[in-house]
Amino acid sequence: MWNFKLPTEIIFGNGVSANLEEIASGFGSRKMLVTDKVLAELPAIQKIVAGLKNVSVFSDVQPNPTVVNVDSLAARLRDEKIEVVIAVGGGSSIDCAKAAACLVMTDEKSIRAFHTEGKKFGLSHLPVIAAPTTAGTGSEVTPFAVLDDVEKNKKGPIASDSFYPVKAVVDPELTYSVPVKVTAMTGLDALSHAIEGYWSKNHQPICDILAMEAAKKILSNLGNVLDNPSDKKGRNELSYASLTAGMAFQMPKNAIMHACSFPLSNRFHMPHGSACAFTMEETIRLNAPFMSGRMEVFADYCGFENIEGMIQTIRNLKKKGGLPSTIQEAGIPREQIDILIEESFHPLMNNNPKEVTKEDLENIYRELGA
Repeated sequence: MWNFKLPTEIIFGNGVSANLEEIASGFGSRKMLVTDKVLAELPAIQKIVAGLKNVSVFSDVQPNPTVVNVDSLAARLRDEKIEVVIAVGGGSSIDCAKAAACLVMTDEKSIRAFHTEGKKFGLSHLPVIAAPTTAGTGSEVTPFAVLDDVEKNKKGPIASDSFYPVKAVVDPELTYSVPVKVTAMTGLDALSHAIEGYWSKNHQPICDILAMEAAKKILSNLGNVLDNPSDKKGRNELSYASLTAGMAFQMPKNAIMHACSFPLSNRFHMPHGSACAFTMEETIRLNAPFMSGRMEVFADYCGFENIEGMIQTIRNLKKKGGLPSTIQEAGIPREQIDILIEESFHPLMNNNPKEVTKEDLENIYRELGA
């Protein structure tokens, strides 16, 4: 038995972000556009803002969105009686918008009650329209928001069905100017979503198909885009792959790669995509023998003769994108490895096909240079 759902309507294509005013107006007249400070200054985003009527802009979103960012946005939404939220940016902006759009419908003043203290959301939320500017997070079609509580030293996801955006407006043109390193990080983040959606204990047939399709597109196109950032066809394919990977993991959920990523980001400020990619090769080697040949099928579908060929391609993509592949390159002191291992046992680890032990993680970090 299995089930699948995706309540988000997807609008995909070059130039579709030009229709945001028409799309948003169907949900209300008072709008808030959520983005970050860097994007807010770009002509493409300013053009979107100029095309919206009765809109305010919130740009105080950090690269790893914090509890404070969400609380500040929720306060603005309340004060200005906003009716519809438009998130334009990477996963940080979209996650911040999703969380605030739910918080504003509660009596709580801070998202901390739900993120750190375990309170559950109901189904009430302001409508969120998500327009991603990177090909990586898939946040436009997932019920998750990854937040950083700096004060409590906790980074991790909140999950709620109320987090699904009502519309995903995926315009590949918004990704054309993304720098090479960010393209690599986000592309490998999407690959981690595809792989973990496929090997999660909760995997199911529709998500398996989506995962394999996403991974094939990423592994076929990311290297070309890193070599030639103006490759519009390749970037279109990566936007499609990121969306598809988001659909692939949104129900099965993540596993070991994401569990290990949280302390890497918390302690060593590694960007999320880079943190997910950091253990990718070794976690594939760890899990493949426990998947009854399914990982061999995955590699074959992606065009590789064997799993090691796929692993080598992933390693080359990290190198080409300037991402760390060893603890030395990541600047992680050897004496911190035990702490990393201890803090990697996030609940997502329970979705892994192999039951992960401390010894498994010790072996992974040993292979990574510890």
